[in-house]
Amino acid sequence: MKTWKHISEDNRKIICSCISHNKKLIEISKIINYDPRAISKEVKRNRKPVDYADQTESKCPKLNRWPYVCTNCKKRYKDCPFVKFIYDSKVAQRKADANLINSRKGIDLDAEEFKKLDAIIKKGTDENKSIYQIKIENKDSINKSISTLYRYVNNGYLKTKRIDLPYAVKYKKRKHNKKYEYTDNKIGRSNHTYLDYLSYMHKNPNCNVWQLDFLGTIKSDSKNILSFILPNVHFTLLDIINNPNSKKVVEFFDDLEDKIGTESFKDLIPVILTDRDPCFNDIEGICFSKITGEERCKLFFCDPYVSNQKPHVENINKQIRKFFPKGKSIDSHTKESVKKHNITLLNTPIKSLDGNTPKDAFITVYGKDLYNKIFDIVNDERKWVHLDHWQ
Repeated sequence: MKTWKHISEDNRKIICSCISHNKKLIEISKIINYDPRAISKEVKRNRKPVDYADQTESKCPKLNRWPYVCTNCKKRYKDCPFVKFIYDSKVAQRKADANLINSRKGIDLDAEEFKKLDAIIKKGTDENKSIYQIKIENKDSINKSISTLYRYVNNGYLKTKRIDLPYAVKYKKRKHNKKYEYTDNKIGRSNHTYLDYLSYMHKNPNCNVWQLDFLGTIKSDSKNILSFILPNVHFTLLDIINNPNSKKVVEFFDDLEDKIGTESFKDLIPVILTDRDPCFNDIEGICFSKITGEERCKLFFCDPYVSNQKPHVENINKQIRKFFPKGKSIDSHTKESVKKHNITLLNTPIKSLDGNTPKDAFITVYGKDLYNKIFDIVNDERKWVHLDHWQ
């Protein structure tokens, strides 16, 4: 039986009709499947005075109990000295809508609670966190919903403004005159096209598919950020490569195989989907193990200029822009600093993971031992210094 849902206009019409037919409260409750207390409060709250529009109460003792209106009273047509009330479904609906709007105006917090909330939101947005992440990380301190927090920001109640949110500001209109000129692009991609990928996935529907891409930097930079993502658990590996080329991309995968072992590599990374960047042209180097010489994964390429064929890595590139802003140099970053940002990304709560982090999801599915091997963790301590708080 419903005890918390808003009563609809159709249910108000049923309540009005039942009152006119002198139905008991429990009978109406069974008809519309609502708690009797909710129906009782609804009638008393939204009843309408017949003679005096500004009256909200009556001295008639009969109106202090169900049905709280004079609809079936024997004296309603006689000279009654009391203010009379009726229940009209249309009037009740208008009053309920007005109450709902008014209840959502302003801030339902006292001064101390509001000051605390404002400080938490401001601190989180200054650290490039989303409202969702701030809410999840401070769920014991914030008892407001995500939509309410966004409304506070949009209405200007908080020190945090809409422009401070990572993706709330409208994007500029996309320019279509830019073309990527891949010079070293004349390689044979037979059996490695996007159609080949679709065919392979049709035959192997439960296969893990990793998406691979470079972030993209300013022309004067000598370094670039490699992003490698497993979409189903939002797991991302980042690496910074100096003067990237196909040989150094192969070294990235060889290093990963050395860390986790050939069998774990083949089980975890059976398929890679990427674009036609010349750095990914060494198909044999990526697909075949330098340890055993056997095939360790499949590599497929998206069609030219169709980035939505690998949307997850494109979205991750957008997410990591908060660490590597567009138009700014990344040459000052080191492998250690990139790993710090990688750990931060993996410890960010994700809504599609029900508020869990990609790290939690990966460990749940693939085990903590594999996670530790990927990030060179020994005895739950990182090899590099001052990274304990990033885990």
